[in-house]
Amino acid sequence: MKNNLNKMIDSVVDVVIQSTENVNITTSERVISAATGSFMVWKGVKDTFSKPSNAVWELILGSALLYRGITGYCSVKNRIDSLQDKEKSETYIIEAM
Repeated sequence: MKNNLNKMIDSVVDVVIQSTENVNITTSERVISAATGSFMVWKGVKDTFSKPSNAVWELILGSALLYRGITGYCSVKNRIDSLQDKEKSETYIIEAM
């Protein structure tokens, strides 16, 4: 049983660490997001019957963090980076007469 659990953990870590073309966050961000998301999902499931309103938010936010950690893609960070790139490219030079 313990050997199977270790194999499963290793495969999850391999998926988190592998790079794809759409990755826009660093490996450390991915690991932290995946770990935090897993904890929040676990806590949300645990609190489902005792604190249902908190559990819903824990499940939503935990799932989003887990998705961010597994895929390595964050749409919020992508949007911020694209806005910063747009600001850098729109440089206006004004000449005084």
